Amino acid sequence: MSPRTIDTIPSPIHVETKKLIVLSAPRTGTHGLYLALKLLGFKPYHMAEIIKAGTTSGRILNDGFFAERYHVGKQYGRAEFDKWFANYDIIIEMPFFMLHSTLKAYPNAKFLLTERDPDKWAKSIANTIGKNDTNIKCLPMTVVKYFDGFLYTMSRMSTGLLGWYTNGYGITPEGLKALAENYKEYIAEVKRLVPPEQLKVCKLEDGFGWEEICPYLGVPIPDMEWPSLNKPEEFHEIIKPKVQAAFRNGLICATSVLVPMLGVGMWYLRKCGVSFA
Repeated sequence: MSPRTIDTIPSPIHVETKKLIVLSAPRTGTHGLYLALKLLGFKPYHMAEIIKAGTTSGRILNDGFFAERYHVGKQYGRAEFDKWFANYDIIIEMPFFMLHSTLKAYPNAKFLLTERDPDKWAKSIANTIGKNDTNIKCLPMTVVKYFDGFLYTMSRMSTGLLGWYTNGYGITPEGLKALAENYKEYIAEVKRLVPPEQLKVCKLEDGFGWEEICPYLGVPIPDMEWPSLNKPEEFHEIIKPKVQAAFRNGLICATSVLVPMLGVGMWYLRKCGVSFA
C-alpha cells in the first residue's frame, strides 16, 4: 500500500484553534458560507481551498475519505487533522467525507449543520459533481486524467463519493433515489452523534445567511449581501478553469508519451512483416 500523503507533511509549529466545524454536505450552501466567513475575518477550509491548492490537497482528502468509507488505509486522527488544517480556524465540508474521524478528533467543538430538501440535494449533486464525473469519464478526458495528478485525484474523489452515496448506481434514477435516502441517513446520523448543545442546524429552505451564523459565532451582523446563491453554475465557474488547465497539461504529457509509443509500435509491426496497406 502506498504511503499516505498526509504523512509526508511535517508537524506544524502552530495550529489554529477551531472556532467552528461545519458538518454540512456539499451543495447545501457551504460555498456561500465559506465566502461569508472569509468576509467576517475567519480562516475557513472548504473544497475551494483544495481546488486552488491542487493535487496534494486532493490526495489528502482522498486518503481520509477512502479510509473512512471504504476502509482503505488508516483513518485520520487529530494529528493528521492538525497537519491538514493547521492554518485554518474553521473546517467546512471535509467532515462530510469523514464524519466519525472528525467527531472523534474534535469532541468538544462547536458544530454547524446546514441541510436542504433531500431530493433537491440529490439533483444538485447530479448537476455538479455528477456532471463533472461524467465529463472526466468520457474520451479523451478518461485517458488524459492518467497524465495529470489533479484530474486523476478529482476523478477518484467524485467516483468514490458517488459510488458510496448512490449505492453504486451512479447518476441514474436509482442512483438519485439512493442519494436522497443516504443524505437523510447522514443528517440523522449527525443529529444522533452530536450533542444538541454543540450543534446548530439550519435549513436552507428556511433561509440561511448572516442572521443565522453571526449570533452563533458571537460576531456582529455586517451590512452587506450574503455572497453566494448556491447555484450549480457557480460550482462550474469555480472548477472549470482548473479542469481546463489540468486537461491541457495532461494532454501535453499524454501526447509526449503516446505518440512516440505509437511510432515505436508501428515500426515494430512493420519489422514483423505486418502491412498497413
